[in-house]
Amino acid sequence: MIPENLPIEMSFSEVELFDDLDTRVSAIGCLFANIIGVNDDFIEFCPNETPTTQEEYLAWVWVIKPSLGSEILSGNYVELNNLIEHYQSNQMDKWFEYIAT
Repeated sequence: MIPENLPIEMSFSEVELFDDLDTRVSAIGCLFANIIGVNDDFIEFCPNETPTTQEEYLAWVWVIKPSLGSEILSGNYVELNNLIEHYQSNQMDKWFEYIAT
């Protein structure tokens, strides 16, 4: 279940699949400029829109909890869904190639 109100700061110890965090942050940065801040021992959500759009919020959820990707895919978010599908199929190189064109 997708949490409705995650904190805007999460310590690195709370992030799932921490070893892949840089990849997820970089990818989300391609879709939503500067919504994820990376600090010394935590990351933070810095939405561009006020109020935060559902898609930006779901991007934040996915960065910290990629295991919820399948649930996020149920929404109608073409670019975010495309990213998550590539991540889940271990094809991020193809996604970065696609987004660069």
